[in-house]
Amino acid sequence: MFNPEIIRYTMENIISRKTRSALTILSILIGIAAIFIFASFGLGLYSYVGEIAESSGIDKIIVQARGIGAPGLDDTFKLEESDLEEVEGTKGIKEATAWYVKAIEIEKDDIKKFVFAAGVLPEPKDIRIIEALMGVDIIEGRQLKKGLDGKVVLGYNYLLPDKIFPKPIVVGEKILINDEKFEVIGFYDSIGNPADDANVYLLEDDIKKLFGEDVSYGAIIASAQDVSQIDSTVERVEKNLRKSRDLEEGKEDFFVQTFQDALEMFTNVINIVVGFIFFIVLISAIVAAINTANTMVTSVLERIKEIGVMKSIGARNSTIRDLFLVESGFLGLIAGIFGVFIGWGFSSVGGTLLTELGWGFLSPIFPWWLFAFCIGLAVVVGAVSGVIPAVYASKQKPVDALRYE
Repeated sequence: MFNPEIIRYTMENIISRKTRSALTILSILIGIAAIFIFASFGLGLYSYVGEIAESSGIDKIIVQARGIGAPGLDDTFKLEESDLEEVEGTKGIKEATAWYVKAIEIEKDDIKKFVFAAGVLPEPKDIRIIEALMGVDIIEGRQLKKGLDGKVVLGYNYLLPDKIFPKPIVVGEKILINDEKFEVIGFYDSIGNPADDANVYLLEDDIKKLFGEDVSYGAIIASAQDVSQIDSTVERVEKNLRKSRDLEEGKEDFFVQTFQDALEMFTNVINIVVGFIFFIVLISAIVAAINTANTMVTSVLERIKEIGVMKSIGARNSTIRDLFLVESGFLGLIAGIFGVFIGWGFSSVGGTLLTELGWGFLSPIFPWWLFAFCIGLAVVVGAVSGVIPAVYASKQKPVDALRYE
C-alpha cells in the first residue's frame, strides 16, 4: 500500500482534481474541527471538576435547607446554630462550620452593584474549611480573622477594571455594603466564574449587623473522619438532624450530601450535554464520509478506462484497490491536519474570551492525544468511505473497462 509509485499516482490525481478534492477535504475538515472544539471544551470541564475534587477534598459533607430559593436566601426553611452543633456532635465528623449566603448591595464611587455575601464564622478552622471548599487562597492582602469586624475580603474580579466597577479596588479602600462602611483587607484568587469571583467575604458579626441576629445559615460544611465510611456518616447526620428537628423520615426540610455526590451530579450533567453534542458531531462525520464516498465513486467511474489499461499491463486487484484507498485516506489525512489546526484556533480564541469574561472554568485543554485522535479519525473516515469504491475498482475486468464509455 505504501509503494512510492502508488503515493505519486495518488498525489497526481488529487492535484488534477483540485476543486473536487478541496470540497471533499472541506466536508471532513468541518466535522473534525467540530469534534476537536467540543472535545477540548468537554475535557476542560472534566479537568475543572477533577481539580475541584482534588483541592476541596472528597471528605466534605454539605447540609442545606430545602427551599425554593438559593441556600440561605429563602428563610422559610432555616439552618441554625443548633443544627451546626448536631452535625459537629455526630459520630464520624472531624470538624464542621457554617456560612451565610446573602444578596447585598455594594457601592463604590456612587456606583451600586448587587452581589452575594459569604458570611464566615470567625475561628481559623472555620475560614480554612470554607477556603478548602471554594478552592481559593488569598493572593493579595490578608485573611479575615476573629476581631476584624468591619473588614471584608473580596473575590478576584474586584481586582480587574470594568468587571465589577470601572476601576479596580485596592487593599485598604473603603466600600459601602447596604449603606454600611467596610474596609477591604484582601482578595481571593480566581474561582473561574463571574458569580463566585464577585463574592464578598465578611465575618458572622457583620452579617448579623447587616441582616439581624436571627439570620440563618446558608449551609453547614463538615469533614468526615474516615472517607471510606462517609456514607454511614451522612446517614447518622441525617438521623441526628431529624431527631433534633422532630421530623419524620422522608419529610425532611433539609438535605445532606457529600461533596463527591455534588460533583457527580455536575459530571452527569456534563456527560449528557457532551454526549448530545457528540451525537450531532457524529452525524456530521457520517455526512463527511458519505461525501467522500461519493467523490471516490465518481473518481472510479472517471478512471474506468485507466483502470483497464493498468490491469491489462499487469496491475493486480490489490494494487488497484490500494490506489483508491490511499487516495481517500490521504484526503482524510489532509482534512484531519487542517481540521485540528482550525479547531485548535477556534478553541484557543474561545477559551481566551471566556477567561476574560470571567468564565475561566470553561476553558478548553489540548492533550496531545486529542490531536492524534482527531487526525487518525479523519484518516479512518476517509479510508472507510473509500473501501467500497476501491473494491469496485479492483474488480473491474480489463476488457469491460477498456470498452467503458
